[in-house]
Amino acid sequence: MTIQKIFSNVIIIFFILSWIITIIVYQIKKKSFDAGSILLFSYLVYAIMSLLLYNNPYYSFNDMQVFPFIYLYLMLMLAFSPVLRYNYNKISEIQKPPSIFLNFVCIIFIIACLMQLPTIISDFAVNIVKLLFVSSGGQDLYNDAMADSYSLGDGSISNLSSIISNAYGNFGILLFFYYLTLEKRNKFIMIGLFISSIISILSNISLGQRGPILEILLSMIVTYFALRKFYSPKINKIVRSIGVILLIATIIPIVALTVSRFGESEAGSESSMFFYAGQENLYFNNYGLDNGGIRYGDRTFPFFKRMLGFENVPENFWERRSKYPNLQINDEVFIGFVGDFTLDFGPIIAPLFFIFFTIIVLNSTIVKGGKLLFHQLILLHFTMCLCMLGGMKLYPFSDVGGNLQLIVYFLAFLFFRLIHAYIVRRSKKYNA
Repeated sequence: MTIQKIFSNVIIIFFILSWIITIIVYQIKKKSFDAGSILLFSYLVYAIMSLLLYNNPYYSFNDMQVFPFIYLYLMLMLAFSPVLRYNYNKISEIQKPPSIFLNFVCIIFIIACLMQLPTIISDFAVNIVKLLFVSSGGQDLYNDAMADSYSLGDGSISNLSSIISNAYGNFGILLFFYYLTLEKRNKFIMIGLFISSIISILSNISLGQRGPILEILLSMIVTYFALRKFYSPKINKIVRSIGVILLIATIIPIVALTVSRFGESEAGSESSMFFYAGQENLYFNNYGLDNGGIRYGDRTFPFFKRMLGFENVPENFWERRSKYPNLQINDEVFIGFVGDFTLDFGPIIAPLFFIFFTIIVLNSTIVKGGKLLFHQLILLHFTMCLCMLGGMKLYPFSDVGGNLQLIVYFLAFLFFRLIHAYIVRRSKKYNA
């Protein structure tokens, strides 16, 4: 091992230690295991995986530098700050918006998902057999999905219900877990939200996609830990039991997909796991601050760029990679959500986005009188998903599908905020 390799390992170890110290300080302060805890521990795992990957003989990276990790840590802590400030021990209740509006939003999500259920079940029944009993089944499903990806973002609307359900995305998961906090629950809506939340898992198993499955699980985990204080002991027990069953049920096809795609490669399945979970930190260190150019928001906000009239905006990742052939890396590798912004806007402009976003979220989620308003929960949940889902892979709200999720979050936040403002104004007028 060369001196530079040893020095690079030392740098990664210090990066790991920074997360360990952050977790210790956070847990001493909070004295509870919440969404912030899950978030910090996940980044500690990624950092440890980065160390294992850097020393893996099947993959190679440039030498590590100190400053990129300092930059990355500070940017992450800036983005994390609303989540780390969220303290459910200081919140006595979460506001319940009028049932008619909450149920209306839930029913749209449920109908859009249930309309796809027959097709998804049919595809799942066929593809799960191929996945579990055909050695190349996972690779075949993945190849089929990649072939279909050439038409992504072309503007055609072939399945409106799928577009709506995908646009709800993580917000749909929030609706389900929030609905469980209510004392009076409509059983049909509750069951519908649960089925709708797991439909995407079945769909992505059928497509041979591991990444989206993992994102759904991470979203469910961070949402549960953010809201578990507001569940009754019975609901907590049921959620934990179903969660364990769901986790086991999804791990089996994920393992099968991994073995099918990488089991016979030289690196093997274990090395591929290190590569998926640890590459984002290493690639950011190598290229996050100097990638030979920027993408001008073509990954983070392509849908909005087209709405504003920009031309030559790539419609999918194939076109984006073709447009920027001179970049040292693109979205063919993971670089985390911070890296996506530095690759799109550069290391000077990207922090301005983060500072602006964090100030808005912090000012908009101040809890008064121990009552967290529903629209504040929506904004906090978006931040949790941004940080949790964007840690291992890439910015989770990118491209057309992700940008539509942004729009849904914004509209939901605005909708329930206006409802709350109307109720407050009417209450003051009545009391006067």
